[in-house]
Amino acid sequence: MKRMSSARWKRWSVIAALGMTLLGWAPSAEARIRSITLDTPTPFPDVGSPYVVITGIAIGEIDPRDPLDAVIQDIHLAPLDSGKLVPYSTKIAIVTPVDLSTGNHTMLFNIVNRGSGNVYDVGSDLFLLKQGFSVVFAGWQADLLPTGNPPFFTMSAPVAHERNGETITGFVRSEFTLSVPASTQNIVAGSSTITAGYPTVSLDNSQDTMTMRVHQDDPKVPIPNTDWAYADCSTVPFPDVLNPQKVCLRNGFDTNHIYELVYTARDPIVMGLGLAAIRDLASFLRYADKDDLGNPNPLAGAIKYALLYGFSQGAGTLRSYLGLGFNEDEAHRQVFDGMQPERNGGGRNPINVRFSQPGRGGSQHTEAQYPGSDSPASYGDTLDPLAGIRGGLLDRCRRSSTCPKIVHTMSAYEYWEGSGAKLTTDSLGRFDLNIPDNVRIYQFASTQHAASRRSHRCRPRPGSANFCPIPIPTPTTFAAC
Repeated sequence: MKRMSSARWKRWSVIAALGMTLLGWAPSAEARIRSITLDTPTPFPDVGSPYVVITGIAIGEIDPRDPLDAVIQDIHLAPLDSGKLVPYSTKIAIVTPVDLSTGNHTMLFNIVNRGSGNVYDVGSDLFLLKQGFSVVFAGWQADLLPTGNPPFFTMSAPVAHERNGETITGFVRSEFTLSVPASTQNIVAGSSTITAGYPTVSLDNSQDTMTMRVHQDDPKVPIPNTDWAYADCSTVPFPDVLNPQKVCLRNGFDTNHIYELVYTARDPIVMGLGLAAIRDLASFLRYADKDDLGNPNPLAGAIKYALLYGFSQGAGTLRSYLGLGFNEDEAHRQVFDGMQPERNGGGRNPINVRFSQPGRGGSQHTEAQYPGSDSPASYGDTLDPLAGIRGGLLDRCRRSSTCPKIVHTMSAYEYWEGSGAKLTTDSLGRFDLNIPDNVRIYQFASTQHAASRRSHRCRPRPGSANFCPIPIPTPTTFAAC
């Protein structure tokens, strides 16, 4: 099989999404974005017709009593503003034609992967802009640090507290697998190293445990509590600078072990608000004329169709968004006409749980004990043999008549290792599933999830925690997630 180039992959992904039968737009009504503050537009390099980049901040509010929002974990324990609503804010960017009438009247909303989204990288050949799309980027992951180049698309969401105001605590498990030795790790590591992590309740580690092992199934060897501390030892020796969001090991973390920390954390973020932010911002841009303060919607009157795109982690978030019913806005309108989860298998991002860590995820050699995604995985109804419950990912949107057209694309990696088979066969592999009429599923055989061979996922050295006996090819056709 001849592999597609990165540009052709992206182009065909968009063409597949555009090929879906799109629905018309509904009458204008106010969405839940209360204010939108935008910077002065900056020119985008010429692509045949003038485009601009508009950046800014959107502030939204959620009514925890609304049945559409009650599904958000801990929303009833979030602090309220003077209007008894739960506020949040998100960083946004919009790449759009200067003259909206010259566009194709379609908004493509991109669920950024771990906050990373360069607005000047909307396709290596600028295909999306040449087709007239208005492309939207927005933060949805509320535990990201404001770092990166360019800076990440971050989101601000509140911390939940008990009804009496007391701090919420709970057990959190963290796993460290390193590609280079280090003295210190963020308290939540793995794919979430761009997050500070949930702080420990106490700097006294006597009630917590840290273990080490070479392979996943090896016995976990306890590390004496005197040999590690909640501290930052990157500049001073162990354990001088105490820090509730850092972990320091006396002789340092090596690359040959899996380290596991189980501790009592505090201050869970109401992470599920990220799903509401996607819904509300998209609904505002599609349907509203202006915000509550009179600031104009930069896409007002120009959006006839709306598409939602997510890659890898973003695709899992897209599926959680859909499964939890967020494609219905507060005015009970359909937000997105079409969706494309790209390079995602049967997973759903566990964003809507207490102490959510949406940046984490397991692979063949890492995070084997990290919780899997919620059931159901399939788009149509199937029986979960463990729970004894029949259901499908589209159940909620079917009840509200807000289901989009879906083009689900995945590589061989997602199908065989990422539970992608759950989309086409029953959980025991006994028979093929019926695929709903509004869903198309494509698996690109002999392709991989990402181009780069990540040393922390597979190290070519026997005895390593991540040793792969068979070297993995390293195609350069796909951008690394």
